[in-house]
Amino acid sequence: MSEASSTPGEPRNVTELSGRITSWRDFADRVSAVMAMAAVEPVSITMTDTNFVHWPLGQRSVMEAFQQWAVNGSSVVKCRLLAGTYEEFARSHPRWLMWRANWSHRVICQEAPEELASQIRPMLLLHGRLGLRLVEEHLGTGVWTRDPGVLSDWLSDCDAISQRSHDGMPPTTLGL
Repeated sequence: MSEASSTPGEPRNVTELSGRITSWRDFADRVSAVMAMAAVEPVSITMTDTNFVHWPLGQRSVMEAFQQWAVNGSSVVKCRLLAGTYEEFARSHPRWLMWRANWSHRVICQEAPEELASQIRPMLLLHGRLGLRLVEEHLGTGVWTRDPGVLSDWLSDCDAISQRSHDGMPPTTLGL
């Protein structure tokens, strides 16, 4: 596996298909870079984590990228989140939740059953293009790849858990 490039989320050259993620900060920087890519050329997105606490989903640049992704993408382009729990999400990412209220028709949030939640790894996939996946959550280390076979395998792993999951985190809170 080649070393990670100096620009988060982008390889040094077109032939470089994968690299390392060295820390949670590196992961967050790469999430921001990947979302900037998605804003320019929208494709479906899959994001997974046990709780998304360490993700930069509330950062202004990431929120602007999500908005551009939603505006520029067709109605078939979706974003799917799969979590073990959404208990901390509102406290960690209030801006993202406000944005999602307007785009809930394009954003699906699923919660895995308790017995499968521990199998979820932090991962961000731009379908068919690029993926980030942490291998060691406590350290925030992992890999990024553009390899279509690996991306397909990662998506299959997510789909296996997703099929047994239920809707999580309603887009709005209803009250009387």
